[in-house]
Amino acid sequence: MFYKPLAGAGAIKALGTIPDYFRKHQEQAFLLKVFLLIFAILMLKGYIDAFMGVIMLVFPVLFLLYIRLKAIAANESATSILKQHITFMPFFYTEGERKKEGVAVVTYTLIALNAAIFYMLQLNPLLDQEFIYRNFLFLPPEPNFWNAPISAVTSLFLHSDDGHLWANMIFLWVVGTVVEKRMGWERFLTAYLIAGIFSGIVAASVHFIFLGEVSHGLGASGAISGVMGLFAVRCYFKSMVFPLPILGIFSLILPVSLKIRLNSLVIIGIFFYLDLSGGIGQITGTDMSNIGYWAHIGGMLAGICIAGFTGLGVQAVEERHLDIGVKAAEEGMTSGEGEESLKLVLQKNASNAGALLGLARMKSRFSSTEEGRDYYERAIKALAASNPQEAATVFKEFYSKYLSGVEPVLQLRLSGVLYKRGELDIAARSLEMLSDSSDTPSDIRERAMYQCASILEEMGLDEAAASYYGRYVESFPDSPALPRIKAKLKTA
Repeated sequence: MFYKPLAGAGAIKALGTIPDYFRKHQEQAFLLKVFLLIFAILMLKGYIDAFMGVIMLVFPVLFLLYIRLKAIAANESATSILKQHITFMPFFYTEGERKKEGVAVVTYTLIALNAAIFYMLQLNPLLDQEFIYRNFLFLPPEPNFWNAPISAVTSLFLHSDDGHLWANMIFLWVVGTVVEKRMGWERFLTAYLIAGIFSGIVAASVHFIFLGEVSHGLGASGAISGVMGLFAVRCYFKSMVFPLPILGIFSLILPVSLKIRLNSLVIIGIFFYLDLSGGIGQITGTDMSNIGYWAHIGGMLAGICIAGFTGLGVQAVEERHLDIGVKAAEEGMTSGEGEESLKLVLQKNASNAGALLGLARMKSRFSSTEEGRDYYERAIKALAASNPQEAATVFKEFYSKYLSGVEPVLQLRLSGVLYKRGELDIAARSLEMLSDSSDTPSDIRERAMYQCASILEEMGLDEAAASYYGRYVESFPDSPALPRIKAKLKTA
């Protein structure tokens, strides 16, 4: 009898290392879950389509019953629970995007430009539309040295009908507004045009190589697919709300939809699969539609490549872990995955203010700690370089927990920000701290003492102001402000 224990032991060891591997490689685990979900949805799609009529009939009743039971369990009104699960938005959108993050100027400009060009061509009888479509589609029906190169761009701004235009513009709004804010308008516009041009080249090449025909494409969908490719890399962790009508035929009257939350990569992955299936169908002759599947595929691949070459994936990982950590801090968690995520962000970027602040709050939730103090001081310093107003707000939070200050130069600056915001009390206390500390450099202490006295005087605290003016006279007898201060003291 011959027994080989090594093979079994190796298999058990391998199985044991899989969870460990994914614990150490969270991004791979995240992506594996996404691809498994895409696979499951595609496998179930046929069954869902077959029973869609029954589902639409029964679902509203089951949904309302679920809302009622959840309201009872949570001791909340059914209305408040319902608000969390429904949307009046008729198309999918990215969840959790804040308006204060900026305005996507290029995205809105592209939408306006596409609409203006379409309706100008439709409504202006003086324009030679035949000339436009003969020269500005890609590839032009009659290519020459001037129309062939420019048509790679002009075709991106032409559409066949209203449905074609607005379907594209909705997609551009959904993904463009999110990506542009993270890339910056210059890089976003460059990537949009490159992806659009590449999408046209791919579509024309595939049609010529496999079908032996010259294609004539128009529409912004190739460029928009490029933006979806950018989104897939830069915002792979984002959730999207996919609206599912819950009133059946009555949804035409009252567009109430259930919020189905899906990871954005799942939605983009399904779109890519559908485009690939359609593109293969066109090559094999099973799909006779005129949809530019290969333009979509080419554009999306171009967007993914651009995102990879420009480092958007690294930024995405940082933002994902920052979101995890900040959410954990807001929910009162003081250790675990949230803390690990924030520390991972700091490994990539030691001055990330959001991560520093999240860790500061975690470490200071129940009591003051040296670790929490250090994180607060680093967060305030990082914020002061880019957002002094936010730095001043965090300084107030820090002071209320630790009753201490930060670097004297920085604290003096933040005191000025607080004063300009009308928060005289906290500004005065901050300046008092600088004035009373022996560790404050002489020049900073002089300015702090004078400003503190002025603010106390403005607050109507004349006795306290006179005390600080008196200390100023004693401490800085050579100050050019001395005559003015002595006059104030005499008046008082």
